[in-house]
Amino acid sequence: MGAAPRHVLAELLKPLLPLAWRIVPYQVTLDSPATVVVMLKQTRIERTAAAPQGAHDIGFTVTISSPHDDFEKAEDALDDQVNTLIHALDGLGIAWTTAEKVLDGTRLAYDITLTLISKKE
Repeated sequence: MGAAPRHVLAELLKPLLPLAWRIVPYQVTLDSPATVVVMLKQTRIERTAAAPQGAHDIGFTVTISSPHDDFEKAEDALDDQVNTLIHALDGLGIAWTTAEKVLDGTRLAYDITLTLISKKE
């Protein structure tokens, strides 16, 4: 990967997600988003086991947050939205491990853990 893995992941996801969704490739605090937010948080870098020198596992937490303040509306919407996101990851062949319901500030969200492999070019 020549570009930063966060940006590569954002570009891969962009055509597979609804146009109204906002992909944020940085860990930031958003006050009151008007749409679904998919935030990409790079969490760790590890040497890829049993791989040649220069291969790294890049760990991410991808958070999908609802813009709804009403938790019932947020939960109903997130049920479908998290499935849309994990099916997009599956379609890209990206290994994700869990999707866990969390609070993102005061908004209902899911944290999805995944790993990309980066190789020196």
